[in-house]
Amino acid sequence: MLTKLSFSQATGSKYFFYSILFLNLSLICFTKFYPSMDGPAHLYNSNILSHLIGGNKDIAEFYSINIMPIPNWTSHIILSLFHAFLPAWLAEKMLLFLYIIGMALSFRFLIKELNPGNISLSLLIFPFIYSFLFHLGFYNFSISFILFFFTLGFWLRHQSSFKTSHYFILSLLITFTYFSNVLTFSFLGLTVGLFILYFTYNNYIKDNDISLALKSGGNKLLGLFLASLPGLIFLAIFLTKVTFFPSDNSYGAKELIKWINDARPLIVFDYAGEEIITEQFFHILLVLLILSFFLKNKANEVKQAISFKKADVFSIPILLAFVLLFIIPNGSGAGMMSDRFSLMIYILGLVWIVSRAVQSKFNVIAIVFVLVLHFGLLFKHLNGTIKNLDKDAQTIHYAANFVSNNSIVLPINLSDNWMEPHFSNYLGVDKPIIILENYEANVGWFPTRWNTDKLPNIMLGEKNSVCGITWYSNSEAKNIRQINNVLLYGDTRKLDDQNWEELKTILTNDFKLRYRSEDNYVLLFEKL
Repeated sequence: MLTKLSFSQATGSKYFFYSILFLNLSLICFTKFYPSMDGPAHLYNSNILSHLIGGNKDIAEFYSINIMPIPNWTSHIILSLFHAFLPAWLAEKMLLFLYIIGMALSFRFLIKELNPGNISLSLLIFPFIYSFLFHLGFYNFSISFILFFFTLGFWLRHQSSFKTSHYFILSLLITFTYFSNVLTFSFLGLTVGLFILYFTYNNYIKDNDISLALKSGGNKLLGLFLASLPGLIFLAIFLTKVTFFPSDNSYGAKELIKWINDARPLIVFDYAGEEIITEQFFHILLVLLILSFFLKNKANEVKQAISFKKADVFSIPILLAFVLLFIIPNGSGAGMMSDRFSLMIYILGLVWIVSRAVQSKFNVIAIVFVLVLHFGLLFKHLNGTIKNLDKDAQTIHYAANFVSNNSIVLPINLSDNWMEPHFSNYLGVDKPIIILENYEANVGWFPTRWNTDKLPNIMLGEKNSVCGITWYSNSEAKNIRQINNVLLYGDTRKLDDQNWEELKTILTNDFKLRYRSEDNYVLLFEKL
């Protein structure tokens, strides 16, 4: 009877989980594009990557493939593969589907390995799929958590009987994690290493044979090192070859503590309006964590309550991430480090709490409450901002119909929306176009970069800059190429402002208006 009841509960939980997953996937379909800050650049550069691989010589004059083992390949490869037979907007949809499905299933898989009795609580992952950094377009960082969950779950499943084939698979998974994100790669290695130490200690307690336990633990640590070696070598090359832009930009301790209480990683567009919702996630997780200690004390006496559970291994990387949040400046490395560490704290904390939680009536209440808050926040994002951003993205994308292949386009951002600095890249997601606003090609840790060896001197008439706007060019090159199109997007009425007089004069004398959107959000000029 108990077995049948348990099976029925497990089946119901599974069907409910997949129903919620389906609802999450369906909401992605409410817009054509799912706009983010960096998403347009990822779509554009994956298209550039495809043309470079396909041998487009015009594109190769401006761009080249970054052959260095950089940790930002994953999303670009996925987008390029889908874009080979799908339009850009649908390739993006497929990437987002894979991400949402991957996050949900890999987290559920990990919880099943850590504590199968808490599999119903795996529903709590859904709000954290749509993080602030995800909406900024940090796709590789977001995808890296799928690899973290799955790799750790894989290791836990096979840790007692690891074979050579298992180490080979482990090495591939760890290496793929590196090619998604360095920070997650580092925390993955640390967490697996801590679990090895945990099981080594348990074996010693069980068998009371320290030499056997140390030998077994030492072999597993060596195996982890060898499995991680390709990623470690790539990391060493990356760190020695890439120069980051130094910045001491940082947040105060008081504000960072507020971030934790407000669940800052889930606030996207409106801090004041969204924190009322997101801080409830923190409070629910906190109650679950407290109950996991309190109910255990009540049931198993104080002596057993202080025992170190398997789930408690996560408390160590959480503590490390918490310390790094306060000592690493936000502007260091690739930037936005405070946001990365705060999300890492929540992701690791979620695994810890869900796998540590004990059976109680509050669990059902927590699941229902979290899902209500989650969908409320999703609809708030969708109806409040994302649909409007999608409208702008589609308008720019449509303007590409009036741009010839392999044209050089100078974009001018006149938008007041902080999410739109790279929206000009939507112009080139389905066509081979050289867009002179391409932050990925500037930095050195993405798959495409400017081809400095062949890059021509790119000019607007007789100028290398206009109105204080500069673009990537080789002023020493004898080969001079003229800008073919100028794209203005945003509040195009600003073109009449005095500080844009120089650009307006050039457009009047040397260009013609090729396309104007109905809402005047886009003006596209073509050289006469």
